[in-house]
Amino acid sequence: MTERESGPAHTPTSTFVHSRGVRLHVRIQGPRNAPLVLLIHGFGGGAFEWDDVLRELNTTASTGHPMRVVAVDLRGYGRSDKTPRGYDLTTAASDMAGVIRGLGYASAIVVGHGYGGLVGWTLAAHEPERVQQLITLSSSHPVEQARQVRRRPISQWNRVKDTLYAQLPKAPEKRLTKDNAAAAERIFRRNVAPGFRDTKPYLEAARLRREAMLVDKVAHMSCEYRRWNFRSRLRPEGARFDKGFPRRVDMPVLVVDGNMNPGFSEHMSELCVQRGGPGSESVVLYGVGHYPHIEDPPAVARLISQAVAESAD
Repeated sequence: MTERESGPAHTPTSTFVHSRGVRLHVRIQGPRNAPLVLLIHGFGGGAFEWDDVLRELNTTASTGHPMRVVAVDLRGYGRSDKTPRGYDLTTAASDMAGVIRGLGYASAIVVGHGYGGLVGWTLAAHEPERVQQLITLSSSHPVEQARQVRRRPISQWNRVKDTLYAQLPKAPEKRLTKDNAAAAERIFRRNVAPGFRDTKPYLEAARLRREAMLVDKVAHMSCEYRRWNFRSRLRPEGARFDKGFPRRVDMPVLVVDGNMNPGFSEHMSELCVQRGGPGSESVVLYGVGHYPHIEDPPAVARLISQAVAESAD
């Protein structure tokens, strides 16, 4: 790990962590001896999208719950390496285990949004000793998600159509970067709560997501994650992946969603809770869409702070 910037203990700094031969960029704040919280973004995002949560947690930490918080750029995103391969959930989870170890920790409270939640579930299943608690935002259990797509493809159409379109060569990348990455903002806009649209935080988040998608190779690598998610289901690899999951993971899982998320499903939330360990539960944030950490950072920070406090008891 090499520090690129320096600053006070609670000021976010940019850092690179080496894991499995790949260099991953993280934004990190908090004292080194405090509990570790790992934040994992979803499709089209990056470490930048957690900045408001980091600010909220900085305030919380100063009032009695110190924590070391790390927001990561997944492989293929932001300032992390853009490798030719490695865009499957197993490798992504292994990357995150490497980040935890590389920062000098044995385990972390893992928070994942969207695809980042799938990565979190995979890490909890494959390397449970690395995860103290899992918090998912607008996400689902990867095995249950695949089952629901097979059984109820129409109800899962919004998710299915984006994944199917990503299977085309070159066209998805061109669409994502065309007109200054206008598609990145369209995806964001249609998934946030209507009341959040055109607000100052929305405009800033939309601008950052456009910029993130225009970083060299990011459009292609983001599609590679979606390509694996579909193609693995047509190969023995998909069955092997599913068999690697226990009926329930060992640690508690907090399933968080917004009631205005177009993909929100109470049934899926219940299935995810049933896959978690003792103490697992679900929380619905009202007036929030697909991006709780961007639309309501204080609420997400409170949930994370509660998890840190419970881990210290």
